[in-house]
Amino acid sequence: MEITKGELQHILDTMPDKVDVEEVFDKILISAKIEQALQESEQGLGEDWEDFKTAWLKEN
Repeated sequence: MEITKGELQHILDTMPDKVDVEEVFDKILISAKIEQALQESEQGLGEDWEDFKTAWLKEN
């Protein structure tokens, strides 16, 4: 997983002046995971939305 300096700067710019280090790490990881998921989706590597909904609804 990778994140650009620009994305990292945006995360830091939107946070308060004092913030818990763990919260910073969490936001960085979430941002990187979202970016990776979007890239995989664009490449057709993700799960089909209809298949996911059907399986999820069966579990509940």
